[in-house]
Amino acid sequence: MSNALAGYKALVYFSTSTSGALAKIAELRDFTLRQTHAPINATSHDSSGDRELIAGTGTWAGSAAGLYASTNASQQNIQDVLQSRVKVNLEAYPKGTSSGGYWSGEIFISDFELSSPNEDASAYNVSFEGHGVLTSTST
Repeated sequence: MSNALAGYKALVYFSTSTSGALAKIAELRDFTLRQTHAPINATSHDSSGDRELIAGTGTWAGSAAGLYASTNASQQNIQDVLQSRVKVNLEAYPKGTSSGGYWSGEIFISDFELSSPNEDASAYNVSFEGHGVLTSTST
C-alpha cells in the first residue's frame, strides 16, 4: 500500500500582516515549496585541484495556483499584500490539517498572475519568497 499523499487535500493559509490571522487561499489547485542552499566556493590553490565548499545561505520560495474568484476575500488580500509590499505569515498543510505536518514561515508575495483562457476557467498564480527560516512541523 502506498504512503503517497493525495495532493487535492493540501491547503495554504496566509495572513495580511505578520500579526494578522491566517486565511485559507480559496480555490487552490496546486502549490509548490522550494528550499535551496547555495554553498560558497572555497577552492584555492591549496585545494589540490579539487573543489572545496563551505556552507552558504539558504533560501526558500514557492507558488500557489487556483481558480480565480473575483469576489473571494483571500484572493483580493493576496493582491493587497503584493501592492503594499508587506511581509506576511504562511502555513502550508500537505494533508489539509496540522495532523499531517506543515510548513510555516514569513513571506513576501512577489508576483500575482491572472489568466482567462478562452476555453477554460479563469485562474490565478501567486509566487512568494521566504524571509528567514522555513519551519517544518511534523505531528
